[in-house]
Amino acid sequence: MKIVLGSDHGGSKYLSEIDEFLQKLNIETIVPCGFPTDSIDYPDVVKSCVSSFGQNEANFIILICGSGVGVSIAANRYSHIRALVTADLYQAKLAREHNHANCLCFGERLYGIDQIKEVIKVFINTSGSKEPRHLNRVEKLGDL
Repeated sequence: MKIVLGSDHGGSKYLSEIDEFLQKLNIETIVPCGFPTDSIDYPDVVKSCVSSFGQNEANFIILICGSGVGVSIAANRYSHIRALVTADLYQAKLAREHNHANCLCFGERLYGIDQIKEVIKVFINTSGSKEPRHLNRVEKLGDL
């Protein structure tokens, strides 16, 4: 499994912790913008991560900013990305199953790192539903 990671300066602390966490799970991480210490605009980070996602045939993207909202708005501008902001286990599970979400967004200022790690585990270990009703809806999302 490969996961692309990215954050602006508002999520840089958690970026390092999530990178270490995933590597301990033997998951390959790709961090195209590195670990920012200076101000960096989240649209630029998202653009690099989405590009890397396609080039490296990664499974998922995890993005972090102060609230998670900015990176999710930017990520959802790309037709093949289905991003959500959540720190809720059930919501992460449903987003994967019903919507085939492939991008998980967090706010470093809003959620604890242990909570985020649990959500990541649920998200990456949940498969997208093969039910026709869900597949049909996901296909329609790509047409918007």
